Amino acid sequence: MRPRLLGSAACALLIAHGLVAQQLPPDSLRIQIDGRDTVLVSSDLASLPRASVAIPGHEGTDRQFTGIPLRAVLERAGLDTAEVHGPDLARTLLIEARDGYRVAFGLADLDSATTGRALLLAFAENGEPLGERQGPWQLVVPGDLHARRSVRQVATIRMLPAPKR
Repeated sequence: MRPRLLGSAACALLIAHGLVAQQLPPDSLRIQIDGRDTVLVSSDLASLPRASVAIPGHEGTDRQFTGIPLRAVLERAGLDTAEVHGPDLARTLLIEARDGYRVAFGLADLDSATTGRALLLAFAENGEPLGERQGPWQLVVPGDLHARRSVRQVATIRMLPAPKR
C-alpha cells in the first residue's frame, strides 16, 4: 500500500492546527504571549542587554553564566512588563525544555525590583557557548539554593493567562 499524499489545502490545515512539527533553527526560541506566537533566533536577540551571574557549582567553584535578562527577551517578543501589578501578578510564565522539562514562574519573578534578582536566559558558561547538553539557551535563576528551577535547552516560553475567579 502506497502512502497517500495530502493536497496543499490539507497540509495548510494540519500546519494551522499544529499537527505538523515546524522545523525551527537550532538556536530558536518560541515565545507565546496572549495568542501571539513569536520565534526568535540568536540574531534577533543580539542587540539586547547582556548580563552575567555567578552561580555556586557542585565542585565549590562558581559557574559564570552570561546571557540576556529574561525580561528583555519577553519585551522583545512583545510583552509589556513596565507595569506588573494587580491582576497581572496572577499570570504564569511556563518555561519548557526540548526534553519536556517544565518550570513555572509568576510574572512578578521577572521584576528585579520585586525579587532582588533577574532571571537570565544564558547562552554561555565561563566564557564558552553552552554545549548541546545545556543550550543553546539555559534559564538561570540566581539566588536559588538548588538548580531545580534552572532549565537547560529552553525551547518555548509561554505566558499563561491569570486563572479565572
